[in-house]
Amino acid sequence: MFQTCTLFKAVVIASAIFASNAYGAEFGQAPIFDSDVNSHQLPPVEDRLPRTPMIVSPVDNLGNYGGTWHMAQMAERDYALFIRTIGYEPLLRWTPQWTGTVPNVALSFQTNGTATDFTFRLRPGMRWSDGEPFSADDILFWYQDILNNPDLTTTVPDWLTCANQPVEVEKVDDYTVIFHFAAPYGLFSTFLAQPEGVEPVSYPAHYLKKFLPKYNPAAQTDAKKLGYASWQDRFVAVFGQPGTIDDPTRWQHPEVPTLNAWILTGVYGKQDPLIAKRNPYYWKIDPTGRQLPYIDKVSFKLVADKPEAVKLAMDGGIDMQERHISSSTDEILARRKDMSSFTLIESDMNKLTLSLNLNHRDPVLRSLFQDKNFRIGLSHAFDRDAIIDQFIPNALPHQAAPRPESPLFHSVLARQFITYDPDLALDYFARAGLTSRDSQGFLQLPNGKRVTFNIDTVGTSRFQMLEAVTAYWRKLGINVTARDVARDQFYEQRRDDDFDATAWGGDGGLDAMLIPINYLPISKDSWFAPSWAAWYLDRDSESATVPPRMVQTQLALYDKLKSTAESAEQNDLMRAILDISADQFYVMGVALPPNRKGIVAKNFKNVPKVIPAAWSFATPAPTNPAQYYIEDK
Repeated sequence: MFQTCTLFKAVVIASAIFASNAYGAEFGQAPIFDSDVNSHQLPPVEDRLPRTPMIVSPVDNLGNYGGTWHMAQMAERDYALFIRTIGYEPLLRWTPQWTGTVPNVALSFQTNGTATDFTFRLRPGMRWSDGEPFSADDILFWYQDILNNPDLTTTVPDWLTCANQPVEVEKVDDYTVIFHFAAPYGLFSTFLAQPEGVEPVSYPAHYLKKFLPKYNPAAQTDAKKLGYASWQDRFVAVFGQPGTIDDPTRWQHPEVPTLNAWILTGVYGKQDPLIAKRNPYYWKIDPTGRQLPYIDKVSFKLVADKPEAVKLAMDGGIDMQERHISSSTDEILARRKDMSSFTLIESDMNKLTLSLNLNHRDPVLRSLFQDKNFRIGLSHAFDRDAIIDQFIPNALPHQAAPRPESPLFHSVLARQFITYDPDLALDYFARAGLTSRDSQGFLQLPNGKRVTFNIDTVGTSRFQMLEAVTAYWRKLGINVTARDVARDQFYEQRRDDDFDATAWGGDGGLDAMLIPINYLPISKDSWFAPSWAAWYLDRDSESATVPPRMVQTQLALYDKLKSTAESAEQNDLMRAILDISADQFYVMGVALPPNRKGIVAKNFKNVPKVIPAAWSFATPAPTNPAQYYIEDK
């Protein structure tokens, strides 16, 4: 499925070029815009499109205009649904079947022979959603005034660095920019196609300059008049923290111009349903020249939890969705005869990963958690087959490791310490120094206290599985408590490194090279070792702790992997990283997730029958939702 896109030569890859306005081509628009164009409130469609729009070939048929796409969205911290549906327009995007990257916002791109320079040609005449031109100046504004502004960005994201040096961006002309790296960066095009890759094209300079003292001497005064402590606070309050695409603020200010197909008309959490309307300046067309999207509006209905999302689907309140409801697809289809399903090719490597905080603030727990014997004991202490039978039929016992379909599958990492053997678990606990028990039968630490900790997760189904795991651990004398934590609280605790252990899903099944967060402490989401990850990201950080030698070796291997342009060498380096991960056994897993299904109304068209499922793929955004349409009844 997924192939790393390495570029060895200066090869131009261009999107399909439609006869542009300069050649007198006729373009079509949604009827909803006719009155605005006729009254001169909106320019004609040919003046709203770039000279070379991106052509999107429909999955099945040319669509018709109109209708509303209804979805369910969690009322708390569910910004990922925006990113996966209306918020994915990077310079390069994944192909719909995740086989590589293609130009998107960029008209074309090329690399030099050493894969250190990436040149992007933009689309002349392209516009933001408010009609203002989009050009190289917007990318340069992001680079100079956002990314390299210490008042807004304290650390350059790791995916924008190579050989420990941040990217440099050069404007060649109004529609050409070059991204320069200090060393070969064979993974850059693939990183750019991930959801985080929208960053360089998300900052409309014409709108945001007024917030910055560099362009507006009164920026500080203006901010204080509005009740903000500083211009920085005002900027973040309006646009969110730079480099954090799931910052809620980004989805609470619909007045900020965008390049997306639909524009929010309200504020997440306040309007219910929250409506996104079509962007009159969207820059994609179908093969006949009609401006996309086909669908007029997207409606996000707020729900409290997954059962409420399932109920909404059963009541006919969802047209097409997989997020939140995929575990209940069969139940929904049994009720809704006007719906069918599409298959999601699972990329996650585990249904439930279990990670102790190896950098725990308590030195006693930190010492215990860092003892691999204790972690091995916990892995042998619960019955994966029984848990699978109860919660996830057709799954297979599996540790936190790349999926068997991946070329990076690591049999040792995937299958070690996976058997249910309570006696063996107790033996490993004894090797970790846990040999005595208190009057109630709980194992005791060397200081005489019980082995006590919490393990947190979010969501009912995940919590139920976690409770089943921790019940086994408690039987063997571990005083562990499973907790279903509110999303905001959960993320705040991990941001502040104020937690004991985590139970979560398993990124890195088919995309282990791009999201290796469970295999080495590479990012803020490597919850098994947040302080070691902080050291890797910023060694001067107050939260940074120098990791052990083997961990440093892994991190150095990953830096080398990023720098090489040879796919075979990249795979070899990643296998070496996984060898160390297998030896260290940082994170344990429960089960390999089987493929799942999403639901789609029978009159909701152009949804592929098979879609990869992954955060790094931003499912289903790379299938170009702008070409979905609702068939006239």
